[in-house]
Amino acid sequence: MTQQDGNVAMITGAARGIGLATAKRFLAEGWHVVMIDRLGDLLQKEARALGSNRAHPIVCDVSVPDQVSSAVTETLETLGRIDALVNNAGIAEFAPLLETSFETWTEVMATNLNGPFLMTQAVAPHMVAAGRGGHLVNVSSAAGLVALPWHAAYSASKYGLRGLSEVLRFDLARHDIGVSVVVP
Repeated sequence: MTQQDGNVAMITGAARGIGLATAKRFLAEGWHVVMIDRLGDLLQKEARALGSNRAHPIVCDVSVPDQVSSAVTETLETLGRIDALVNNAGIAEFAPLLETSFETWTEVMATNLNGPFLMTQAVAPHMVAAGRGGHLVNVSSAAGLVALPWHAAYSASKYGLRGLSEVLRFDLARHDIGVSVVVP
């Protein structure tokens, strides 16, 4: 996407790691950045450290539909638009399948696969209605391309995210909304 004055990016998992680095890059390019993370104290600290009035932290667990809806509503009320969504939030629990509890499986799927689904369902209709196009970025993993030992839940979630992204690419192309999968 080309930068236009006032562009807004939402980035999940933005309190650390890839999400924080991505937020810094968007800010350097002149974007407003809505930093989404469930780690509220760390998120607030990192947003303040950026020293930019274009960094907008919102505490949100992407696996909770009401929190996702509230975060998108707050963003639209505050900034008026969303031009890019980076679904980066993710958790990793590594164990053989036979040692993976259903609770762990559910938590990994809720964040790594349901989170991008919920965020996309909340954001994409606004991109479509605005008619400016946009871009969705889903952060997967090498474990979403090649199955690795001890990665049952994580690999399944990242393979699923890759599949979801491929479908979205077809579904959203007619609205000039691009979809990318990043595989760190």
